[in-house]
Amino acid sequence: MNIRRLWTGLIALCASSGAIAGTCNIESSAPPGQWKFVKVYDVHNGEIVLQRGISGGRRYEVTAKGDRIRIDWKFAGGTHYNSGAVVTCKDGHIVKS
Repeated sequence: MNIRRLWTGLIALCASSGAIAGTCNIESSAPPGQWKFVKVYDVHNGEIVLQRGISGGRRYEVTAKGDRIRIDWKFAGGTHYNSGAVVTCKDGHIVKS
């Protein structure tokens, strides 16, 4: 295979892969020892990228296809998730919930 075909193939693959992934850290704003349950949605495609309980002050890394996420949350014993705002998720920054 010649080098021109290789480069053309790589460029086409990169162009078709869509948006660059965003990575950030989700941190619970609850007091230490209090649990908060989160569902983190990738706004780009609507998929859940993280669903778990987080003890106050702990954080977990999230990677989304785009750079925007929405964090829905509830406290332990809650029956419904509260809908969160859409926030930017990139460059490993911390998003508090």
